[in-house]
Amino acid sequence: MHGIVWCSSFQKRALAFALFLMIFLSGCLGNSQQSVEEKSQDGDIVLEVWHTFAAESKEEEVFMNSIIAFETAYPNVTVDVTMVPFGNADQLFMTAAQGGQAPDLMRLSSDQLGAIGEVRVDGYPLLEDLRPHLTPQDRQLFEERALQAMRYGDALYGIPASQDCLSLIFNKALFDAQGLDYPDTTWTEQDLLNAAQTLTYNDVQGLAIPIKTAYWWFPIQEGFGGSLFDENGDPTINSNGSSEAMQWMLDLELEYGVVATGTQIEGMKNQFISSKAAMIFDGPWNWATYEASRLNIGQTLLPLVEDSGERMSPLVTYKGWTVSKQSANKVAATELALWLSSEEVQKEFAVETYTMPTHIALESDDEINEDEVLSGFLEQTKAGTPAPTTRAMSLVYDPLSTAFEQAYSGIATTEEALSGANQQLQEQIATLARADPYPLVDGYRTISIEFETNNGTSYDIFVDGVLHTELRVQAVSNGTYLGYDDCSDGSLEFLQEGQVRIVPPSTQMVQCVLTGMVPEQEHLIEVYSGQNLLYSTSSQTSVADERPEAGNTSPVMFALGAIVLSLIALLSFAKWNDTKLGRTKSKLAHFYVAPALLALAVLTFYPVLYGFWLAFTDANQTQLGDQSFIGFDNFWEVFSSNGFLRVTLFTLIWTVVNVSAHIGIGLFLALLLHRSKIKGKVAYRTLLLLPWAVPSYISVLVWRGMFQPDGFINDLLGTNIDFLSDPTGSQIIVILVNIWLGVPFMMMSISGALQSLPKDMYEAAEVDGVYGWRAFRHLTLPNLRSALIPLSLLGFIWTFNMFNVIYLMTDGGPNLYFGEPGQTDILITYVYDVAFREGAYGVAAAWSVIIFLMLFAFSWRYMKQTNATEAVG
Repeated sequence: MHGIVWCSSFQKRALAFALFLMIFLSGCLGNSQQSVEEKSQDGDIVLEVWHTFAAESKEEEVFMNSIIAFETAYPNVTVDVTMVPFGNADQLFMTAAQGGQAPDLMRLSSDQLGAIGEVRVDGYPLLEDLRPHLTPQDRQLFEERALQAMRYGDALYGIPASQDCLSLIFNKALFDAQGLDYPDTTWTEQDLLNAAQTLTYNDVQGLAIPIKTAYWWFPIQEGFGGSLFDENGDPTINSNGSSEAMQWMLDLELEYGVVATGTQIEGMKNQFISSKAAMIFDGPWNWATYEASRLNIGQTLLPLVEDSGERMSPLVTYKGWTVSKQSANKVAATELALWLSSEEVQKEFAVETYTMPTHIALESDDEINEDEVLSGFLEQTKAGTPAPTTRAMSLVYDPLSTAFEQAYSGIATTEEALSGANQQLQEQIATLARADPYPLVDGYRTISIEFETNNGTSYDIFVDGVLHTELRVQAVSNGTYLGYDDCSDGSLEFLQEGQVRIVPPSTQMVQCVLTGMVPEQEHLIEVYSGQNLLYSTSSQTSVADERPEAGNTSPVMFALGAIVLSLIALLSFAKWNDTKLGRTKSKLAHFYVAPALLALAVLTFYPVLYGFWLAFTDANQTQLGDQSFIGFDNFWEVFSSNGFLRVTLFTLIWTVVNVSAHIGIGLFLALLLHRSKIKGKVAYRTLLLLPWAVPSYISVLVWRGMFQPDGFINDLLGTNIDFLSDPTGSQIIVILVNIWLGVPFMMMSISGALQSLPKDMYEAAEVDGVYGWRAFRHLTLPNLRSALIPLSLLGFIWTFNMFNVIYLMTDGGPNLYFGEPGQTDILITYVYDVAFREGAYGVAAAWSVIIFLMLFAFSWRYMKQTNATEAVG
């Protein structure tokens, strides 16, 4: 089923193919992993690393220099580097990992770990828990809240290499032109608004932010006294001050006009770069771009809010290096992660690219502190709020997007919209399939020791002469349980202050589980109390790494073998039957068609049958490989879902209008160029063919840019209308764009059919006085029937599943109703959301089956009604 329904665009085809590999071929990948193990045994290690730095950027250059330095320091290690887009890096990683093809090392954001942390394949998580790999001294190198941000539950899934957040950036030249003082840390939201109003003149806006994007609303919500979650992690999207924060943000455009209509993220950047906006909420990741545009810019903290007295507090997200659970070289991968997060590498990133470091030593680095930009953004991160690493955080954007659309369009107040968003998020959390925490393997990279105290004030544990763990005797502690490793008196775990363990004075026996141990290597472990050696032992761990086993491919191979044998039997019977009937000219025909039939069976028929089976299971991201049969539950969920009838109705309208226009306009143009005596027909045909010749995703993105408030259409009309935010307007636009894309194919196909019509037929008709409309009705149209019927059927199927235009033009939006498809969603785009954004593979497969049955029923009825096969014959 996936092979039929999920292949309507190049991106969708890539994801669908990856999902195909994930489901059907994962077990076949064991050989490639084994080859890596063999290389490792010979002393050569190959690490595959995915990063999200922009291609040919300064960040990528610094990163590649760091990789080269690592390979120089470790000559037995080769690092293969791949760049993946940041926007869908988590989805690409999950798809690859679910198919057994995850890289050894991957750069991920802390707010992406909530989605990945719940995913299981055959019961295994996708990421390695790094707690056994890092010693307390390793962890002590990084800010504690940065380390905490790379955790999901108890597991430590990454080593923090950088941090970033929004701050206030301003164009000094525009402030100077209006005689205004630059923003500073004393500014309130009213100061910001007053300055923005003064700076809004002619074609310049005082401020540029995407006012319908939740990420830019988070700091404003905090400033107004609201919060996303309470101390228990429960959603509080509509908490005190939140609706006022949303209204203030929307009013920047709707009431005060200091933000340009329909400003989006890319438009925001373009406005600032072209000096069309005086201020912007943005992060350090774009600072180099602004400097390269020769702007004289400054930065300061986001303003205070007068009524609450709180400063706008942006979400701080952390980028870190994560190790795949599937990696055959986790020790080497962890070493590379520590290298890429080291003081030297972080400093180079900071100085060269304004990337905010997380290494504690760099907080006191003179070069960084003397840099106004670096020190300014670091100060902003300290005034920020770490993004929660929870599943709820990864789900919050969808209901908030709907809330902003409702408030922006006026169909709900900000309070009503946020209440609806909070309720929707609570319902989503309640229905989540949750995976059990994956336990650490006892003894893997750990050694347990036990020693008696001697009434000392401190105890230091050394491993191979290197300080490993610090324990301090203290009666009262404000420490916490961080849960990285375990030091206790045998019954009660010791608290921590930073990475230092606090030992109560009455403790007589200390038990510690030491992490970061190398398997099969003898370690000298010594415990000192002050200068006195209190305990000494040599020990090792022999517990091997635990990796997911390659999936059992026997059922897959059995199914493929059955398909091949069935095809051989079918073709052999057909050949025998041809011989029996005396069809001597078809001796090799079956041999010629066999490869095509085999490819069709393996790549289409088998996925279709598997998709049918998947629709009757509870397959999702947490149960992939461990799904159970649940009958028709998925189909009931589809038919009872909110918006099912609406999205189905729009899909039919979309399809019928598009196909009718394609056939009608294509036929008109084909007739015009065929019958008229226009000069330069070849040139006209070439020009009319261009919309179809240009890759559709490029054409659609161009159209999208043209319909933006600052795009060509508004420039032409002298307006600033946000066409794509209006439900009816966006529906009309996507239909018009798809008509423009589809007409050339129909025109050329019908032109070919017209060329085959005999000219003498029309000459004879003219003798009898039949020409013009009568000739078209009684001669041309009947003779084109054999071409128009299959073309219209093919066009219907294509358009019904036309993913590209909707996804790239509007992404299904605007989304005005919680838990429902967007206003321009068609069935195929909504299935994409269910499968790849919600991770409900079983429900998505049920949607796919329904789409398949719809198309099959229509095709069968259409061919029977029109006698299509007879017309072709």
